[in-house]
Amino acid sequence: MRISEVARRSGASQKAIRLYEARGLLATVARINRYRDYTEQDLNLVLLIRQALALGFRLADVAALRRADGGIDWLRVQALLAQRQQAVRADMQRLQQLDAALTQLRAEVVVLIGHGDTGPLDACMASGDCLAA
Repeated sequence: MRISEVARRSGASQKAIRLYEARGLLATVARINRYRDYTEQDLNLVLLIRQALALGFRLADVAALRRADGGIDWLRVQALLAQRQQAVRADMQRLQQLDAALTQLRAEVVVLIGHGDTGPLDACMASGDCLAA
């Protein structure tokens, strides 16, 4: 199939598909006349690459998953997915802590608003006695 068909079926641009080939993510594609002739396997690899990119992986990560014979090292894929999932869970924990801090700060701001212009922060700012932590 031609590159336009791979692009249409995968959602990748033709430029991206050429990049994947140039970076060695796709095996050298056979040519018929001057046109690249992609296989279903090539299409499946493009779909896998796009899925990996959508999950936050880099092209270099995907390239490292190829075996010398051009196949995919599925054990390495599994390990990379586990690492990514662990990183996402750490990010989620960090974001939950950030969310809690923002919730607390919002509550403190509500109290300050309730004090009007005579609140502790306004008094501190007016007098210049506020110290940065």
